[in-house]
Parts: sequence; C-alpha cells; structure tokens
Amino acid sequence: METPDSACPLLHEFVIAPFALEECRQGTSSEPGRMRPFSDAVTASASTTSTTAVATTTTCHRNCSCLDELCTYIFSNDCPLTQTIIPTPSPSTSTSSSSEPGHSTTVFQPTDTPLINSTLIISTTENIPETTKDPLYQFIDDKHHRLQIPLIHIPLLYEVKLKLFIPWKPSVNYGLDNFIVEGHVRVHFVTAVGRGFPQILDLHLATDMIHGMNYTLDVAFRRHMELETAAGLFAVPYTYENETRYVIATHLQVSEARTVFPCIDVPEVKAQFDTVIIHPTGTTAIANMMDNSTVVDGGWTTTTFRRTPPMSTYLFAFSVSDYPYLEVFSSRGVRSRIYVDPSKVDAAQLVTNSISPVLDFYEDYFGIPYPLEKLDVIIVPALSVTAMENWGLITIRQSDALFKKGQFAITQKHNILEIISHEVAHQWFGNLVTMKWWNDLWLNEGFATLISVRAVDFLENTTWRYEDRSAELQCVALRVDQMDGMVPVSGSKFSNLGRYMDALPKLNAIVYKKSSIIIRMIERLIEEDIFKQGLRRFLNSFLYKNADHEDLFNVLLYVHDSSAGGHLSGQNFSLSDVMDTWVRQAHFPVVHVNRKEGSIVTLRQEKYEHIPYDPPRPNEQVWKIPIFYDDPVSSKHKVFWLTDKQPKVFDMGGQLVVDPHQLTYMRLRYDMEMYSDITMALLHDYNSIPANSRSRLIDDTMAMAEFGQLSYKVPFNITMYMSRETSYRPFQTFSAYLDFFLPRMYIHESWPIYKEYLEIILGVQYDKFYNQGLDVDMDNDMDVFETRNLVVQRACTIGYAPCIKMAKEKFAELRKNCSEDHQLLSTKSCNQIPYYLRSSVYAAAISHGSQEDFEFLFKKWNMEHYIMERDNIFTGLCNTNVRNNSDLTWRAILKNRARENIMARAGACSKQLVNNSFILDLFYEDSEYLKEL
Repeated sequence: METPDSACPLLHEFVIAPFALEECRQGTSSEPGRMRPFSDAVTASASTTSTTAVATTTTCHRNCSCLDELCTYIFSNDCPLTQTIIPTPSPSTSTSSSSEPGHSTTVFQPTDTPLINSTLIISTTENIPETTKDPLYQFIDDKHHRLQIPLIHIPLLYEVKLKLFIPWKPSVNYGLDNFIVEGHVRVHFVTAVGRGFPQILDLHLATDMIHGMNYTLDVAFRRHMELETAAGLFAVPYTYENETRYVIATHLQVSEARTVFPCIDVPEVKAQFDTVIIHPTGTTAIANMMDNSTVVDGGWTTTTFRRTPPMSTYLFAFSVSDYPYLEVFSSRGVRSRIYVDPSKVDAAQLVTNSISPVLDFYEDYFGIPYPLEKLDVIIVPALSVTAMENWGLITIRQSDALFKKGQFAITQKHNILEIISHEVAHQWFGNLVTMKWWNDLWLNEGFATLISVRAVDFLENTTWRYEDRSAELQCVALRVDQMDGMVPVSGSKFSNLGRYMDALPKLNAIVYKKSSIIIRMIERLIEEDIFKQGLRRFLNSFLYKNADHEDLFNVLLYVHDSSAGGHLSGQNFSLSDVMDTWVRQAHFPVVHVNRKEGSIVTLRQEKYEHIPYDPPRPNEQVWKIPIFYDDPVSSKHKVFWLTDKQPKVFDMGGQLVVDPHQLTYMRLRYDMEMYSDITMALLHDYNSIPANSRSRLIDDTMAMAEFGQLSYKVPFNITMYMSRETSYRPFQTFSAYLDFFLPRMYIHESWPIYKEYLEIILGVQYDKFYNQGLDVDMDNDMDVFETRNLVVQRACTIGYAPCIKMAKEKFAELRKNCSEDHQLLSTKSCNQIPYYLRSSVYAAAISHGSQEDFEFLFKKWNMEHYIMERDNIFTGLCNTNVRNNSDLTWRAILKNRARENIMARAGACSKQLVNNSFILDLFYEDSEYLKEL
C-alpha cells in the first residue's frame, strides 16, 4: 500500500546523516518528496554554519531519485490516512505491560528472529532529560557538537536494508550509480520528551507525540560511498591477477554510523539490528551476525542476517567482497572465518590459528562465554585505524595482519598477535559492556591494551611481555602527556567536547597507553586475583548495558573490601579517590628524590613541567601516588603513599632507584650525587638496575634536559654504558630521542663530536651483530632480535661506514637478482635480504646511491601489492636527496588517499637525517595538498 500524497506526519527531531543536510542547503524545489530549501526551513534559533541545521518536511513519497537526497516516509501500516501518527502498541507482533503505575514499558518481538533472552524490555522514565537546564548545550556552537545527541527517543530496533552498486571488478559497471548506496531504515522507538534542538533535523508532526508510546519511522536515502578515506562506508581497491577490484567495508567509530543510515548515534543508546544487504552477484556479504538466507536474482544477491544483541551504533558493521576465507572453530564451537585478498590467503594463517585460542583464553579469564555464534575477521587493504572491534566482525588493516615465516620479520608476528588479542578483548569489554560516553573510551581501550598483552603471553607461553610492554607504553604516554594542553584521561560527559576532539591525534597515547598504565596500577593496588574477580562481577552486572569508570571502581572496591589483601586496607581514602587524581587530571607528577643518609631519602611530588616557567607558575595539582617497593623478607610488592606535597622520608632498602619495576606513572628526579652513583653502577654492572628502570632513567633525564632542567651531561653520562647493553627496552627509549636530536645536530658544527658519541654506542653494537651474522635467525630471542633491528637501523641512519657499505652491497645484489619487470620485492625467490633489514638497506642505498637506484626502487614500489613491502620500499624512497624524486613519490602517494595514511608517512619521512623539508616544500607550494597536513 502506497503512502498517501497528503502531508504525512513525521517523527519530531530525528538525526540524519550530514550528507542529507548538505542537500537540504542546495535544494530549490518544493515538489513532493523533496525537502524544502534550507533557507526556507531554518528557524531563528538555528545556526547557519555548515554543520548546523533545523529543517522541516512537508510531504513524503516512497521514491527517492535525487542523488544523495534523503527521502522520508512513514510505513503505511503506521501512517493512517489521517494527518497524525496514531501510536501503535508495538510493531507487527508485540505485547505490552506496565511494570509500575504511570510507567510505560513495551516488549517488542517484531519478527520471528528472537530477541536476546526472547524479550527486550525498554523503560524510558530514567532516560528523560531535563527540559530547562541542560549542560549538554553549553557548547552548542562547538564544531564537534553533532557528536552529542540528547536522548529524546529511545530506539529499540533498526531494520537496515542497503543496496550497494559496487563495480567490484572491471567487467561490472553501473555507470553513474557506481559506488552508490540506496538504503532504507525502519526505526522502532519509544519517545521520551520532545523539544527543538539545533543540529538535529526537525520533522514536524501534526499532533504531539505521546510520551512512552511506541512509534515506527521509515527513511529511504541514497548516498555515495567513501573513496578517499577508509572510514564510514568505504570502498578500497586491491589488485588481483592484474585486475583492480574493490572491497567494501565499514568503520563507524566515533560517529560515522549516522553517515551510513539515520540513527541515534551515541554509545549509550543501544538497540538491536536486522540487516539486509543487496550486493552484486559474485560477491559475498558479511555482517555482525550469521546470515539467515542468501537469495540470488540475476545480477543481484540479497543476504539477510540474524538479529544482533543490543549494541551501540558504532559497532554496526558489514563488508562486501569476492574474498575467499579460512575457517576455524573454537573449543566451544564459535565459528571464525578470516576473509582476505585471494592472493594472500597463505599469509593470513597466523590470524586464523590464533583467534580461537584467544577466544578460549578470554572466556576463561572473564568467566563469560563469547555471546555470539561467530567471530569473523576481514583483512582490508586500507583502514583509518589499525583494527576495529566490531561485534562479530573485526576489521584489520592488511599491513598489520599478514605474516609468513621467513618472509616477514618476527616482530610482525608479535604485532599481529597483540592486535588480534586487543580486538577480541573488546568483544567483552566494550561490546558486551559499553562505555556510556566517549569520555570513558579510555576504559575500553586501556583495558584491551593491557589484557591483550596477557593473552599474547598465554599464546606464546611466556610471562615477560606484560611487564616489558607496560614499560614501553609508559614511556610513550609520558612524552605526549608532558606537553601543555593535553586533556585528562576522562573528562565530564558535559565538558568541552571540541577541545577533546581537537586533541584526538595526540589522544592515542592517552586513551590507549596512559590508561593501560593506570589500569595496571589498579591491578597492582588491589592485587591480581581481586582485580580479576572484580572484572567478572563488573561484566556480569552490566551485560548488554552501558557503564562508566565509576561503575567499575565501585565494583572493584566492593570486591576489594570483601577480600583480604590489597594496598588500600587501612587508608583513609578509597580506590575511587586514588584514581580520580589520575583520570580527572591531565599530565602527571615528578617525584624528587634527595638522599638524607645511606638508603634513607626524602620524596616530594609536584606537577611535572616539561617547559619550566620563570618565575614558576602556581599549580595545585596533587596525586595520590603509590610508590611500589619489594619487601626484603617476603619479596612481595608493598606500597608507600605520597598523598600531598609535603616531603616524606622513605627507606630505599638498598635499591639504587625508586620504583625499580616502573609500576607508577611518573617521572623521577634524583639529586646529583645519586645520579653520579647510578652512572657508576651502570658502568660497573648495568644489571644491578632492572632493564625497565634503565629505560626510565634515559627517558626521564633526556626529557628534563630538553628544556634545561638538567644538563645534557647527565643523560649522556648515563648512556655511556650502552655499548654493552643487551636489553631492547633501553635501546628503544634511547632511539626515540634520536628522532629529536639527529635532525638538529646534523646541521650543527658539533656534529662530528656528537657522531663520535653515537658511534661509541651504536657502532660497537653494530660490529657485534655484524660479526655474529646479520642473516642469522634470532626469532627465538625477541629481545636480541629487536635490539639488532634497531641498532642496524640507527647505525645506517647516522652514516656509520660499515653499515652503509653493507647496505650498498646488499642493494646491488638485489638489483641483480630482481631485475625482471615481473619480479616483486615481496617474493623471497629474488629478494634475499632479511625482512627486518629491508627498510634500512633501501634507505641507506637511496641516500648514498645513484639515480638508477631510485628509479629501480620506485618502479618496484608501484608494482608491489603487499602493503608491508610497499611500506619498506617507501622508507627507502623518502631518503632521496633529490627534490624531484621526493615530489614524484609524494604525488603518487596523494593520488590514492584511501590506501595511504598521509600524516603517518609524512611523520616517518620527517625523521630522516637530511632533507626533511622536501615534504613541506611540496605541500606548501601546491595548495591542493595543504589540506592533507
């Protein structure tokens, strides 16, 4: 039955995708089925900026032909011939009940597919916002305000139907419809309180909606897929048998779901999803859930999927491709399929082999079975993030998912295991239980970052990675968090979201790394067993719901107080009091350590100021700082508390450093006498100080010397022992500071002296590894392998003559063995350079080689289809000393934005020793590229 042509009453205040608002602004027709021009629809209270609009619709039709235009209508059964919406008690099959007088509660079951536990009960009374004071709108003019959507209506079920016009191979072409999506969504919802809000499309009704009643909204729409960014609903090319083909995928975090279909796109509003994908025959559609049916009708295939559990919109996912898959089952029967480019199936075996054991590990750790029937993975050529934890359908960027022993460095294997473990952890902590708002994203990501390391230790039957990786995360986080303008780990839900989003490029170090260190501090404070019990109780308490960090802290505190042990017993503050000082405040403390006598010292805290102010600016920030130390009798961790700015006397118990295992998120500054003792101890026996503390000493002293808080003599003297260092972590920290020093010192008149200092450290180490054999397999000792990799890379970067000689010899051999046009550098048959050495060899050969060397490598780069090898080659190309060569490479990169992370590549190239201005010169001279910066 057709919807009548009369003015169809529509849902009041419903959010639509930004593309629809753009079309509203450009429209001039008032014909039926078209939205009124934006200028006619805007109200006095609405801003006229590009992201703010209030529009109305007068009539509606089912057909929608205008490109990227939103067409809205009410399904005929729910839109009677009168000009008002008559609320129905439910969709097609439902029952209603009232749990309390005056409270409207509805049980929905609109299709034969059962809801979770057969019913879904929605109560709206606790979600009604105040109609007068609303702190959500104090930043209403903020450009990021669209992220914040008031809970006016509570969706119960989305019925999403999408038809994808994908020219997935050269023989498939839809003309002007290429990469178009025709979509329809039916939203079943309960209404709460109605009110006009800027930045939300107003669909005005002839009569008021009734609070607590059930309504249905149907929306038809048409839009383009993303082709230049791998986010939202995007298409990305790949090469198969010399053909360009396309894979379609989604990435909807933080707020891209609304660009795929109209929805209430905030994490706190969970709903269920019925998904139907119409796609070209010859391709396969996959989504969050198992498919119910697949029907082929000529050139189109319709795949219908089972209903999802209640979940947030950002977890909605699907993909369409002609990819084959590898299949495996967990011990409990959960099916996993790994979809991958058909030419790279053998390189996806590691992901296939690891996903089921990781599922088993988490089911045991959390004490909760994985709640879905399947967990698929699709490996896509490009993605705006490394990976995404969509419920039941994980997406991973190809460069971070493929591994073949003997062809790729062993570090790639460990990275893949950590990525898979991270995303699978989210299936519980993030998907099953979701943060209420993005200010608690750190809870999801910090926990997944930390627990994934435990999962990798489980997979590899080791124990060292948890402590080692934590030290690395802390060093990275501190270097970001020390800068002015950083945001806290968690802010108020109603804090300035714009400031938070503007800082997003820097927030990975805070949201992922700093938060994981804070969570590790929690684990150490309440002890591991109590922490594990608390997590299980937390997850069971909030299944299919939303929670914030206070909910987690309260559960952990309850479990802690109900158990014996932990480091908060007897204190006059709670776990929440401690953690508030770490998650609600930006930055971190520095603890001053001054010797009184022997092992007795005084400890005093203050906020760390990376750039000192003269005179010092007042600061009242105080942290509740746990100082962990080893009990000499029991060898267990104990805690000494610093809770204010007053100096406290502390006995180091014979240790050379405070917090020897680097468990607390802080910097340490010793007095000069103690630095002298530490330096001598390192020169005498560097193992007298744990490796993580050696790394921290380098990090802290280098950072404090950067703006004159310490003389550079202190860190340079401390690092002189490193010609004998065997652990990777101190080298990694030292190498990070070379990125700061090298471009500055290379052009300085003192460079020969500085290079001599570096060759004492790196040259001696390089010679040791060269004599052992750079081709020797060290895959079984990750610490040595990673140290060798870093030493060779840095030795060649500083121009250490033996390293340059080695690189040029290996590159000359490569040109001879891989001279045929069809030979790819990713094939081991012609490229005998060990994978870990390739980027160093390519870089040194181009920097110290000929134009013919560059042209050879540039040609190989253009024909290479393994993203990892393309990355290695690009590292070499951006070491060119010729501006024209640099421009040639970057123009090729910028032609294919969807597959290339422009900023990441620019950052990597800018770390080269010389000519790091080539990129900026190109970008500033050609205004077309300025937007990429």
